[in-house]
Amino acid sequence: MEVIQPFTLAPWEARLQVILNSQGEEEENKIKELAKAGWAVRIATSSSARNDLVGMGVAIRIPISVARAGKINEAFSVTLGTREEHNPYTAELAAIAHGLNYLPEMKYRVIVIATSNKSAAQAIGNPRQQSGQGHIREIYDAIEKLRGDGNRVNLIWLPRDSELKIQKTAKMSARYATEPYMTPRRGMIKAKTTILNRTRADLRMERKLPDGVGRHSRRVDSALPGKHTRLLYDQLSWKEASVLAQLRTGMARLNGYLYQIRAAPTDECPCGRAKETVEHFLFRCVKWTTQRKEMFQSINEKRGNLSFHLGGKAASDGQEWKPDMDAVRATIRFAIATGRLERR
Repeated sequence: MEVIQPFTLAPWEARLQVILNSQGEEEENKIKELAKAGWAVRIATSSSARNDLVGMGVAIRIPISVARAGKINEAFSVTLGTREEHNPYTAELAAIAHGLNYLPEMKYRVIVIATSNKSAAQAIGNPRQQSGQGHIREIYDAIEKLRGDGNRVNLIWLPRDSELKIQKTAKMSARYATEPYMTPRRGMIKAKTTILNRTRADLRMERKLPDGVGRHSRRVDSALPGKHTRLLYDQLSWKEASVLAQLRTGMARLNGYLYQIRAAPTDECPCGRAKETVEHFLFRCVKWTTQRKEMFQSINEKRGNLSFHLGGKAASDGQEWKPDMDAVRATIRFAIATGRLERR
């Protein structure tokens, strides 16, 4: 988890002047022309938060005069982690830092960074004691190096309805990073404010529940204890109920839990990409991509939301909430099809 310092930059360090698209139509056209300039080195960034994942996307355009091998068009994406640990604001900052560090060595050039996240742009222009400091420091270090070679760096904020083609490319990359089957990259700095907010919400839920209810169960279903659990299990066969109970309690025949009770040599998933938790098993393990397609085809909304898939109430659900049994049955069918939760 990140450590938030009293200040990001020393008082004497120069701040980057951010150009905001809110100064009238004439100024807006000038900003767009600068962002579209073919002679400039252009970086567009975007972030995405869906399927319980947060990711970033970057698109880079380098003119022929800078790239010896010809004009360079690059686009890449990174899956940062889950919504419990990251948010779109810090993802946007990470994308800008990655984009700047990706640039080749150049001198006396104009570099334009285009973002549609106003909060991230303002945080870079006026850094405070806030989440994302590490990324902001990385951005300023990269800018200082570029300026040392005679380059000029401009950061432009354009609202979503003014997005340029390069920004749309970055957005597509960011959305790719949050597809349900993507695995978060290890070692990414986790946003402190996001984790604290989630922890506070979890504590509020814990105080409403008996001690016998586990941490995983609390996260899956904020309505525990409740009469809806009878509705869940009474409609299922013994085998289906056994599978659902494993997934809802976290005490499943998956390496993450088996290693915890010393019944497995490692907590790593057989795919080798991450710890084998219930979330990883249901949504991200590449070994079960084929089986997962049927599950997602049966679900039109909230794909990748653990509570929704397991018949639990999420913190964002309203008073009229009730379990979606179609989603629960589709999730159970997926788990049974993999054979992963059977005795081994």
